[in-house]
Amino acid sequence: MQQAAIASTDATPESTPGLRLRVETGVSRVPSPWEMYSLFLLVGAAIYIPLSFVTSWLPPIHSPLRYVGTACPFCGGTRAVTALFVGKPLLALQYNPLAILFLVALLWGAFSWLGMVLPSRRRVVLLASRTQRRRLWYAFVAVCIANWAYVLWSGMYEVPLVL
Repeated sequence: MQQAAIASTDATPESTPGLRLRVETGVSRVPSPWEMYSLFLLVGAAIYIPLSFVTSWLPPIHSPLRYVGTACPFCGGTRAVTALFVGKPLLALQYNPLAILFLVALLWGAFSWLGMVLPSRRRVVLLASRTQRRRLWYAFVAVCIANWAYVLWSGMYEVPLVL
């Protein structure tokens, strides 16, 4: 009798489980779109950033918004990552705080594929309802807008990287 009551309360919409992470086994070794994007961007950055210090012939990377006179939400991101890797985390946060979080997400995407999917066919998956996914996207957009406001307000996108 008590089990039937528990089962019926689990089926109500109010008892939607929270966000959960689960490790799926037996998945394909093909990288997901995020894992592929992470690998592509990290390899490109690992090549471009050191070369930009050694040579002067590499063009600077700008978003299309810079050509119309404004900054994008990730302006200063390359300088922030470079400052972080040379040991200046506070300067990195001043350039673009969201770039540091984005770097962590890229590293997770690349290392999860290289360390989990390739050798053991396991992948960490976020379990969320449709409402929870929608709320996560709203939160992501709000954080991007707040970061964009900070980038425009601080003017750090115009400050060159001085090491």
